[in-house]
Amino acid sequence: MIIRKFIDQYFLVGATSRSDTTRERIILANVIFLAVPVVIFISYLLDIKEFLVPTEQLNFDQFTRLMFGMASLVCYFLNRKGLFDFSRWIYLASWIAFWLVLDPVVQGTSSDYYFHFDLSIIGLSLVTQILVSYKREPIAFTAAMLFSLVCIFFQQSYLLYFDSNEQTAEILIDNVYTYQTSIYYWAIFNLIIGYLLYIYEKANIHLVENNKKLDRLTSNLEEVVAERTEDLQNKQRELIAIANQLEESQEKYRKLFTNSFEGIAQLELDPPLDISLPKNEQVEHLIQHLKLVECNDVFAQLYLENDTQKLVGENLAFIMDHNESMTNLMEAYVDQRYRLEGITLEESIHDTNRWFISHITSHIEDNKVQWLWLNKLDITEKSKQDQERKILLNHLEEYAFQTSHELRGPLSRLLGLTSLLLNNNAFDQEELPEMLKHINDTSLEIDDVIKMMNQVLSNSQYESKLTKSRSSKG
Repeated sequence: MIIRKFIDQYFLVGATSRSDTTRERIILANVIFLAVPVVIFISYLLDIKEFLVPTEQLNFDQFTRLMFGMASLVCYFLNRKGLFDFSRWIYLASWIAFWLVLDPVVQGTSSDYYFHFDLSIIGLSLVTQILVSYKREPIAFTAAMLFSLVCIFFQQSYLLYFDSNEQTAEILIDNVYTYQTSIYYWAIFNLIIGYLLYIYEKANIHLVENNKKLDRLTSNLEEVVAERTEDLQNKQRELIAIANQLEESQEKYRKLFTNSFEGIAQLELDPPLDISLPKNEQVEHLIQHLKLVECNDVFAQLYLENDTQKLVGENLAFIMDHNESMTNLMEAYVDQRYRLEGITLEESIHDTNRWFISHITSHIEDNKVQWLWLNKLDITEKSKQDQERKILLNHLEEYAFQTSHELRGPLSRLLGLTSLLLNNNAFDQEELPEMLKHINDTSLEIDDVIKMMNQVLSNSQYESKLTKSRSSKG
C-alpha cells in the first residue's frame, strides 16, 4: 500500500488526464527524470576525492553532471505541471548541451572524454525512443534519431576539431575499429530498446483494451445486477404478498379446521397407493398404510379421545377399532374412484354402533394416491329419531285403521237414518220419535269413539314421541 502510494505520488503525476500512449511516455519520463539525479549523486559520492583539491585544479566537466541533474529535476517539475510536450524537448536539448557540446567547447576534449562521448550519443538515441513515440510523432522521432546517427558517424571529426593533443586522438579514436564499434553499439542498443518499447506498448495496448472491455463488462454487470436486484426486489415483494396471503389463508383454514362441527383429519399413505392394483389389494393397502397426520378435536372426540396428539401417527384402522367398518369405508372409497361425497355408513366404535356421513378428497400424483382428507359428521342421534318416527308412524297407521273401522258402522247407520228422514214417504209419522232416538244413540256412539281416540292420543306414548320428534325438528 505504501509503495503504491509512493508510485502514484511521484511517478504518475501529470499523466492522469492524458491519452493512454502519452500517459505511458510521461510515466517513463518521470522515472528517467528522477533516476538520473540519483545516479549522478551516487557518482559524485564515488568520485568525492576528485573534488577535494584546490579550486584552481577543478575542471568544467566536473560540474557538467551536476548541471544535467538539475536540468532533469526541472523537467520533472514541468511534468508535474502537465507540460510534458515541453519538458521532454528541454531534456533532449540539455542532454545535447551538457554531454555533447559544453565540455569540448569550453575546455576541449580530454582522453577520458573520448570514452564516454559515443556512449552519450547512444544514450541520446535511447532517451529519444523513450520520450518520443514513433507512431504518434514520426517526424520528430525520425529527426531526433537521424541526429544521433549523424553524431555517431561524425564524432571523430567533431572531437578532433576540439582536441589539442592530436596524438592522443589518433591512438583512441582515429581508427576503423573504434568507429565501427560505436556504430555497432548504437544500432544494437537502439534495436533492443526499440523492441522492448514495442513490446511494452503492445502490452499496454492489450492492457488498455482489456481494461476497456473490463469496464464495459463491469458497466454491463452493474446494469444487470441493478436489473436483477430490482427484479429480485419485485419478486421479494411479490413473495411477501403471497406469504401474507398464504398466512391469511392458513389462519382461515386453521380457524375452519379448529372450529368445524365436522371431524376433519389428514391421512398419509407411505408408500403411496398404486390405483392400478386390483380392488382387494387397494383396500388392503389402505387398511395397512393409512396413517393420521393431523386432526381437529371433533374428529378425536368421535373416537372417544380428547387429546388429538395421541392419534397423530396412528393407523386409521387402529383408530376406527372395527375391521368391518374400516373395510366398508375403504371399499366405498375405491368404488367411488377415490372421492366420497356424503356417503352414510354405520360404524362400530368400541362396540357402540354409530352412523356417519363421510367425505373423502384425495391427492393423486403419478397415478398414485399420496394423501387424503377425511371429513366425518356424526348423525347417530338423527338416525335414532328417524327410526323412532318410522315406528311411531307405523303405530299411528294401525290405530287409524282400527279407529276408522269402529267409526264406519255408526256412520253408516247415521247416514241411513238421515236418508229416511229426508224421504217422507219411507216412514210413518208415528215412527219419527223412534228414528230420532236411533239417531241420537248413533251420535252418542260416534262421540264415544272420538273421545276414546282423543284420550288415547293424549295419554299414550305415541303423542309423547310425536311431540318429541316435533320439538327436535323445531
